[in-house]
Amino acid sequence: MSIPKVTIVIASSLDGRIAFPQGGESHLGSEEDKKILNNNLSMVDATIFGLGTLKAHQSTFLIKNRCEANQAKISKNQPISIIASNSKKFNKNWKYFRQPIRRWLISSNRIYNSSNNDFEKEIFFDNSWGKTLISLKKQGINNLALLGGTKLINSFIKEDLITDIKITIIPQIIGGQYTWIPPEQSKEIFNVKRLWEIKSIKNLMNNEIHIHYKKI
Repeated sequence: MSIPKVTIVIASSLDGRIAFPQGGESHLGSEEDKKILNNNLSMVDATIFGLGTLKAHQSTFLIKNRCEANQAKISKNQPISIIASNSKKFNKNWKYFRQPIRRWLISSNRIYNSSNNDFEKEIFFDNSWGKTLISLKKQGINNLALLGGTKLINSFIKEDLITDIKITIIPQIIGGQYTWIPPEQSKEIFNVKRLWEIKSIKNLMNNEIHIHYKKI
């Protein structure tokens, strides 16, 4: 059975950083980049990110519709938000659990925690992301946006599951440890023969560039 289309949606500095060295919540892109993010997420059935990203932001990006006088209003149609985590100890005070979204959890832990009723579904991680994505496909997820963090992105790339990369390049050199691909000693995890073609390039404000790459 086929798997969902998986798109990385990310903003990165020139040196590949997605957060400042001190960590915590950050969105490096401009307001124009946020509008592109809004548009990209409006086209998917679900988003997925790891527990580290949830801890840093304590919320997820909500799609907004532009109304009269160009005012933004939160859309009633939000993609399903999927958290990938073996830990089920979440802080219920996080804004995430008050946002108007459907929440799913993917875990390799089969033990169901009945007190974790903030998640509509708990899906078992079936030894690989390829197999787990088949389960998501069976449940109606055809387009999936991968928002982070680095370990999760790395896992998807290892299995060559990424179909598209939509990246906004921020003209800053930041430094620090928070690269969107974690450093590895072995290059075996990377498919160096994998080629990517440019589908579109858009110049944004503040000298940012948004690039859409597609797997060949």
